[in-house]
Amino acid sequence: MKRLLPFALALFAATMFFTACGDDDSSSFVEPEKESSSSEILSSGDGTSDGNGDKSSSSVSSSTTNSSSSAKSNSSTGDKNSGGESSPASSSVKSSSSEEGGGDDLDGTSSSSEVVFICEEGETRRNSGVREVCQGGYWVPASSSSAVPTSSYFDMTEQFNEKVSYGEFSDPRDGQKYRTVELKKGVFMESYTVFAENLNYGKMVSGGSVQGDSSKYCYDDDPWYCENGWGGLYTWSRAMNFPAVCDSVSIASEKCPNKFNLESDNEEFNGKYYFVQHQGICPEGWHIMNENEWVEISEKSSRDVALYMGSKVAGFGNNSYGLSILPAGYWLRYENNTTLYKLIKVQTFFWSPQQSNDYPEKAHLISIDSQEMARLSEEPKSKRAFSVRCVKNY
Repeated sequence: MKRLLPFALALFAATMFFTACGDDDSSSFVEPEKESSSSEILSSGDGTSDGNGDKSSSSVSSSTTNSSSSAKSNSSTGDKNSGGESSPASSSVKSSSSEEGGGDDLDGTSSSSEVVFICEEGETRRNSGVREVCQGGYWVPASSSSAVPTSSYFDMTEQFNEKVSYGEFSDPRDGQKYRTVELKKGVFMESYTVFAENLNYGKMVSGGSVQGDSSKYCYDDDPWYCENGWGGLYTWSRAMNFPAVCDSVSIASEKCPNKFNLESDNEEFNGKYYFVQHQGICPEGWHIMNENEWVEISEKSSRDVALYMGSKVAGFGNNSYGLSILPAGYWLRYENNTTLYKLIKVQTFFWSPQQSNDYPEKAHLISIDSQEMARLSEEPKSKRAFSVRCVKNY
């Protein structure tokens, strides 16, 4: 019995040891390390990979993830430049829908109760008289040291097609010289002569001011554009050489003292707005290009206006017919009087001498981008400034 006692004590101690160590079976099994948890998010917040399929290694705590999720917006933009994608830097910059202009026709911005204020790199505007540029997806004062250049100048050596035989016209009002081109063998007309450049008549005023007699806007408030073929940008009444009151009322109204002259010796034009020869701010003997003349260009180019009529500058076309249309963009004013220049290198617009039948404060225009030419009938006369082309009277 004495010899069994040490053995029993040893057996008891061993039993107690294994009991204590084997209390939890799972503690003896180590699982392979799992991939990053959902508490890791991309530091940029754009939800995209780096191009190789690997996401950013930056991470934040789960509490940061929860707080940042409330900063997202359901707002989207239909602007052609943006492609509907917001810049990472803009995610913390918010504005009300009224600051975006309420989704004006050409702007395409949708409204929601919470809007992330989005702008396109290089756009400019005037906000309460202060000139701002878009940098990293949000607005900064143009005087800021961090502001990037608003645009780069273009090589204009290929503005015209030197294989085309151009004429030249000198505007007697200011001595400005324009190349002209004769377009022959049209669908409705045998031939007609057109400015091969946008009109550039008048004194430049800033986009934050109201246009008056003999004034114009230059893209980005930069005279270089006006002086190098891109031409001036004009509100409708300015382009038509009407008083500003005609922007808010029908020209049939007694408040608008100016009218279109629909009478003509040629019966083909009598009473038809599509064919009206209205001088507007064009020189004497020339008129604002009307819708019929734009349709002629569309038909002549097999509806591929940008390709055959667009200048090679900014890669807009091959300019086969020498009309040298440039993607000059446009100016717009929001309801809160903030102004903005948009869509240079992408699209161009031209006023035509016709107003909307249903909305007296709106007018007709021509829109040209790399895909198509469109005739639009309801753009605000005073809230947009577009280019002008002049055609010789016939």
